[in-house]
Amino acid sequence: MSDGSPRSDPQSRSHPRDLILIAAIALLLPLGLRPIAARVSAGAPLSYLPALETFRERLPYDPTFREDIRRIRPELVFVGDSMLGSRIDPAHMRRAINRQTWWVMQPGTGSAWWYLAFKNHVLGAGVTPKAAFFFFRDYNLTDVMFRLDAAFRWSLDTVAGPEEPELNAVLARRKQGGWSAVHAALDRTYQVAPLMARADDRLSQWPAEHLVGRRRAAAFTKDMNALFAFEKLRPMADADMSAEHAQADFAGNLPTSILPELVRLAKSQGVKLAFVRVQRRPRPDGPPLQSRALQQYMGDLRRYLESEGALFIDDTGNPAFTLDWYKDGDHMLGSKRREYTELFAKTAAPLVE
Repeated sequence: MSDGSPRSDPQSRSHPRDLILIAAIALLLPLGLRPIAARVSAGAPLSYLPALETFRERLPYDPTFREDIRRIRPELVFVGDSMLGSRIDPAHMRRAINRQTWWVMQPGTGSAWWYLAFKNHVLGAGVTPKAAFFFFRDYNLTDVMFRLDAAFRWSLDTVAGPEEPELNAVLARRKQGGWSAVHAALDRTYQVAPLMARADDRLSQWPAEHLVGRRRAAAFTKDMNALFAFEKLRPMADADMSAEHAQADFAGNLPTSILPELVRLAKSQGVKLAFVRVQRRPRPDGPPLQSRALQQYMGDLRRYLESEGALFIDDTGNPAFTLDWYKDGDHMLGSKRREYTELFAKTAAPLVE
């Protein structure tokens, strides 16, 4: 008579050898992809940032800014995106403070581009300015992934060297956390990344090939990218960056940002750093609202920068910068550039005395 309790079938039990066999198959089977990966990746150029992708058909380094810096030999350098471009007139700044100044500016960029611009354009020109000003919005300085997506990545190519190990290490920490070394080891062992990269490339090309054919796909994609380029988008009041952000934890995000490396590099070259937080688009009745998390973040950022000997300049709340100064989003009107430059010159001038 059965007592209702489950019976143990000796042949149904998992033997330790079975588990070992399963684990061995799971580890060894992917090795079969290595010959395929080697064939797929044959002749493909390696990426200068393998933490982002194994291979990359990149644009060449553009030395224009570097040669400008070498020729002008500025005492003050301004670095940033269109927030800088819509505010500072470098030629007018030179007249306002009677000192050589210039900029390295590219719309649609973030802290990764700014770091490489300072490293390869400014210091790469053999010039040591007295100060470098970085213009940013809110969380930009600790969000190294900002503007590294496919739509904006091309600009990083034009400022990067053949290898960028410091930036790559930061990106690896950001994307994979403390497991970055494990991920790298698995990638070297199984070489799955080339297959993934080629598959991603094929998926991105397929719509164009389906529409216009394989022979015309590359030209069609180029034309579409040009048609929807950032500078051709319709102006809008809303900013192109959300007011609140997942990066509000300054202490948590600092180690996975390029900011500490930027500070270290500037110190090693004797360049004074100044970080200018531009005012986001104000309300009709006053400056933009700031959440408690954003205020805490800005306080932490200020304390960190000042502890490292850098300057922190915050335009937010400046009564001069009312809504009628703004064009679209957080950009200022072109007609206000000289006026902003003259106001800012009063801050910059003491640094070159």
